[in-house]
Amino acid sequence: MPRPIRVAIDLRPLARGPATGIGVILSQILEELTPRDFRFIGVSDRPAEPGAVPESIEVLVSGSGVGRIRWEAAELPRILRAIDPPPDLFHATWNHGVPDRLPFPSLLSLHDVIPWIMPGLVPWPKPALLHRWLYRRAVRASARRASAIVTLSETSRRDITSRMPEAASRIEVVPCAVPGWLRPATEGEIAASRSRYGGGPYWLYFGGFDPRKGVEILIEAMARAFPEGRGAPALVLAGTRHPLADRLARMADAGGLRAHWPGYLPDSELAALLGGAELFIYPSRYEGFGIPPLLAMALGTPCVVSDAGALPEVVGEAATLFPSGDVAALAERLRAAARDPGALAARSRLGKERAARFKVGLLAERMTRVYEAAAARRGGSG
Repeated sequence: MPRPIRVAIDLRPLARGPATGIGVILSQILEELTPRDFRFIGVSDRPAEPGAVPESIEVLVSGSGVGRIRWEAAELPRILRAIDPPPDLFHATWNHGVPDRLPFPSLLSLHDVIPWIMPGLVPWPKPALLHRWLYRRAVRASARRASAIVTLSETSRRDITSRMPEAASRIEVVPCAVPGWLRPATEGEIAASRSRYGGGPYWLYFGGFDPRKGVEILIEAMARAFPEGRGAPALVLAGTRHPLADRLARMADAGGLRAHWPGYLPDSELAALLGGAELFIYPSRYEGFGIPPLLAMALGTPCVVSDAGALPEVVGEAATLFPSGDVAALAERLRAAARDPGALAARSRLGKERAARFKVGLLAERMTRVYEAAAARRGGSG
């Protein structure tokens, strides 16, 4: 019997507060592949959130307090080279972070290159031009050093190839999957969720509030579709608070909308939140995948989604699309949904069917093949 493949893996996405989409994907890899013939050794600049990492995984923590790129350049190589015996493979999970001249191969998860192709939508630290340059340099170097690159969609594959044609032959697409923990909420849980937001079905957005997510497009479209809030359903906007959220709240108030801002909700509350929603709206200006619409479809919540980036690739014919950034088009889609809520039932069925294609087992099988092929390559990174 062949020995297990030992994979050192960057766990920082699970160690920095509420899980993002990258954290969801990383959790799926750990949960699905740990029972198989893989042994993970986690590395991070701080401890992971409690319960975020299987207890069987050793986590090496060092170097907290330094910047992300500085940690990747100085502390990460030291940690990896000190692992004894050396791992068969290092998996950089956060778009860059592949050290130079490691004595074993590396795999890079490059989820998207949105900061490269749309830098104006990213809230860069100051000075912005310097951080943009550091980001591009880190991505290019990591992609050059990696034995293989994993991304989430064909859209992201094309975007990466357009910026780094030399990496094209090493890119593998492994889409995200519906998490195994996502289960339909009970009637009681749904009723409790609705009672928090006015007692009836509501319309929902959940995700980030940075400029790329386009939440102001949703608020403007709601105000246009329902002047002075007349006939508008309650609108729930859930997610970690962002400096822009206060301005968005003022916009909603000015439009007469009944908007609720519950903040970040843990995974355990997502099923009830989605189950209580009559409609899920995702107005993002660009996505390399789009996990929130996938979760909404999996639970049968009808979706209105922008056509930006990989979103059409994820939702297929199961969601109502509108041109990204087009307030008037979104307002029309929202008016239509309010006029004929019965038509949403068909979208509910189509969404469940579409989401069923994104199985955790398929993700595990594809990642297994990628890991095995990368670990079998001779030489190290660089």
